[in-house]
Amino acid sequence: MASRLKKYLNRAIHKDQAGFLPGRQIKDNVRHIINIIEYLDLRIDIPAALVFIDAEKAFDNVSWHFLIKCMEKVGIRGPFLEAIKSIYSEQRAKVIINSNLTNPLKITKGTRQGCPLSPLLFILVLETLLNKIRETSEVRGIRIGTKEYKVKAYADDLVVSIEDPAKGINTMLELMETFGRLSGFKLNKSKTKMLIKNVDEQLKNKIELESGLTVSKKVKYLGIWITPKNINLVEDNYNRIWKECKRDLDSWNRLQLSWEGRMAAIKMSILPRMIFLFQNIPVIRGTTMFKDWQRTLSRFIWQGKRARIKYKLLTDRRDRGGFAVPNLQLYYEASCLCWTKEWISLDNTDLLDLEGFNIRHGWHAYLWQDKGKVHKGFSNHIIRGALLEVWNRCKRLVEKDIPWWLSPVDILITKKLNMEGKRWTYADLLRRSDKGWEIKTYEELKDKLSGWLQYHQINAIWREHKKTGMSKNKSKFQLEIIEGKSKLLTKMYNQLLDWDTMDEEIKDVMIKWAIDLGHPIEYERWTKLWTKDMKFSACVRFRENMEKMMYRWYITPMKLAKMYRTGDKTCWKCRKKEGDFFHMWWSCEEIKKFWGLVYDELKKILKYTFPKKPEAFLLGMIGEEINKDDQIFFQYATVSARILLAQSWKTSYIPTISEWQNKLIEYMDTAIMTQKIRQQRNNKFINDWNKFLSYMELTLGNVKITVGTI
Repeated sequence: MASRLKKYLNRAIHKDQAGFLPGRQIKDNVRHIINIIEYLDLRIDIPAALVFIDAEKAFDNVSWHFLIKCMEKVGIRGPFLEAIKSIYSEQRAKVIINSNLTNPLKITKGTRQGCPLSPLLFILVLETLLNKIRETSEVRGIRIGTKEYKVKAYADDLVVSIEDPAKGINTMLELMETFGRLSGFKLNKSKTKMLIKNVDEQLKNKIELESGLTVSKKVKYLGIWITPKNINLVEDNYNRIWKECKRDLDSWNRLQLSWEGRMAAIKMSILPRMIFLFQNIPVIRGTTMFKDWQRTLSRFIWQGKRARIKYKLLTDRRDRGGFAVPNLQLYYEASCLCWTKEWISLDNTDLLDLEGFNIRHGWHAYLWQDKGKVHKGFSNHIIRGALLEVWNRCKRLVEKDIPWWLSPVDILITKKLNMEGKRWTYADLLRRSDKGWEIKTYEELKDKLSGWLQYHQINAIWREHKKTGMSKNKSKFQLEIIEGKSKLLTKMYNQLLDWDTMDEEIKDVMIKWAIDLGHPIEYERWTKLWTKDMKFSACVRFRENMEKMMYRWYITPMKLAKMYRTGDKTCWKCRKKEGDFFHMWWSCEEIKKFWGLVYDELKKILKYTFPKKPEAFLLGMIGEEINKDDQIFFQYATVSARILLAQSWKTSYIPTISEWQNKLIEYMDTAIMTQKIRQQRNNKFINDWNKFLSYMELTLGNVKITVGTI
């Protein structure tokens, strides 16, 4: 029922209401408020107020009778209406007081808590009030040309923009009072706040006295602190949130978090808070702030020590050997590029007229023709300046050639207060010929253009653009972002991340491993390692061990000698040769003996022989040499051996084969837990570990090993 109602309300309810309907988001309202404040900053001759309405127990006070009338008014009838009536009529409840039940109480108002229908029914009721405010001429909104910007709502969070507030606020309050008598809506005056612009102290006092509302210096709306000056947005929001994040990082530093755990903490706690700000107020100029943030996160990940892996590699995707640590600058830039979608598509004229109230050219002229360099005032706007800065940084990444969405009509136009006419794009104007792409003939386009002059102007622009080259197909940016409907931020971030880490596709460690092994490793084998082999267990410790091996994490005697200039490069195990990475893990004579014992045991357990390849034992790169049914166990066996060696890293001690067996037995519980977490079939553990269990029972003299429960 909720899904059906949502589709209908998306058409019936004005787009000023952004709550609980598909395609409408919090950022639409925040962007609107910031644009209104920017407009009033320049129009100091217009006294105005932004009234942030707070309703008292909004959802609990909805009159059922009024709700049904509203549904009938918008045309909802038949079985659907009867179903709603069956929910919101003749309900009774009892209250427990001192362990005693009261007599039944009749319920006549309020929407059901937790019901998916509740917010939809509430915004349907509230739309009656919003329509009345829009229709009432005494409540004068902010006017730009023929358009009037009066009200924005996210469910019960209302903002009313009033020009000449001395006259309009009382009328608005009277409308709400009348609406409340019918619907149950109650205005909470003590929590309702106002921001005023271009109003002197005397008029401010008069407004407060007559309305009973408080004028505030700062208001928190939908999680964003807003003041009469947009210049405070960064200090009140970004700096405040980052201070909270730093406090959290300091407290987590005192915990014994693993290396992977610290990166996970950033993804789960820091990133969501920053993304919320990026998506709602992308107003940061420059990159200094992001560099400071990155340094703070890097210090946390490495606990103040020198980084062993480049931050760029940490931010790469896991399926490319990275760790998916968020790159905050790229997330911010992705948010900005998603906001420029409105400038590109040119569909939301209400937003564009407000955001571009004082621009001189068409939006595409600023995006593609660098008109921002000519019209400096364009970037003085807090949103436009930040978005254009990011666009100029990323333009040649997202669109290498002339894009199909580009509109020469919009480039040519001189901006008026309100946008008029269709802005035809190259997708509408071009055709393919033997000579390549060319503008259609005037006869084909005369119904779309104003005349011959405009046609020749378009041709002149096309001749200039043709030198750059036209994209053969729509770009990924256009397909996923401009024409996309969902997960825009994720898609845009992935595009930027691909470009940012492009030069790290072949990593330095991959070359070093090829040199140590004496042969190259195909990129497909690395990909398999990242996408499959590292996922053999749900245990983060095992994945961390494999990642540390791949990135050659462990500090060797040779590296220590170089760092501290001691001159002692001798291997800690054999005390004979220089201890580089490969020597310490594989070619040292003492280490060779340990791996030989492990290899011999594995042949006895698996009951067949296989090549003793260092990439299999050190990196977990296994292929057809290990039977498919034995590959999971082989990974557990080799990771157990590597962890034992890591635990005795800076000593001469060599683990014994019995310690390795005990470690494997210890990790059997982890294998069982992995089976449960991933909801694998019940016999998965037995199939993977049966050969080891049988071998150990035989070795221990028929002593049965019992591990966990399946």
